[in-house]
Order: sequence, then C-alpha cells, then structure tokens
Amino acid sequence: MIDDAKWIQINQVAADWKEALSIACTPLIIHGAAEPNYLQGIIKNTQSWGPYYLIAPGIAMPHARPEQGTIYNQITLTTLKQPVVFGHEDCDPVWLLMTVCATQSDDHIRLIQYIAELIDNPLLLDEIRCAKTNDDVLRLLNSY
Repeated sequence: MIDDAKWIQINQVAADWKEALSIACTPLIIHGAAEPNYLQGIIKNTQSWGPYYLIAPGIAMPHARPEQGTIYNQITLTTLKQPVVFGHEDCDPVWLLMTVCATQSDDHIRLIQYIAELIDNPLLLDEIRCAKTNDDVLRLLNSY
C-alpha cells in the first residue's frame, strides 16, 4: 500500500481544498501512478457531487474513476499544517488526505479496507499528526 516515504507528505500548507487536492495528488503524478488529469478528475467530481470522499472528521480519501487517469494502484498520505474546509458539514476541516488511485473496483475496495484499518486506530492517527518526517510516518504505518 504505502511502502515508500515518497508517497507521504507531512505538514503541507494549502490555502483551500483545491490546493490541498493538488498537493495530495502530486506524488501520484510525479511517480507515475496517475496521469496529470487525475487531479482534474477529482476536482470536477467534487464540483459536481460535493466532497464525497470525506470519510470521517478531519479525514479525506480523494479519488477519481480509473478512466480519469489511473495508471496503477497506489495510496498517498498527506497531512496539512492547518486543516482546510471542503464543504462537508460533518467532516470539515480536513487535516489528513489519503489519496487513492485504483485501476479496478476490486482494487479500490482493497485500498479502502487498508485506509479503514488505519483510521480506525486513534493512537496511530495522533502519532501521524505529530510526526516530524515522512520516514517517521512510514515507520508508524509499518508498525501497525
């Protein structure tokens, strides 16, 4: 799932939800898991349907459809220094984005299960929020 620190970005600064999504998608695009239009797919979907990917207070799982630019399965983890508002009454503001890139629906379900296990652990979330480096977060993920 997240097997390298290159998929992790901590304490990022975003002015709004679009910038937060851009930051969260950058590793997917730079490292070849998604095409550049994947970000635009998420933004377009958000404008059409609202922030459908906010899954818990403070936590977003941005994703688009495979045909919107997925190349291979991957998750990125991004924390924000200051949480941002996405427009979701129950989950705003967001400090953690776990961006999902999945090639098929079965893969999407598997990645969601992985994320569900992570966010179901309040201690892990607290440790991620306090982490100082990407490598610290990777060690935390590998220890759970």
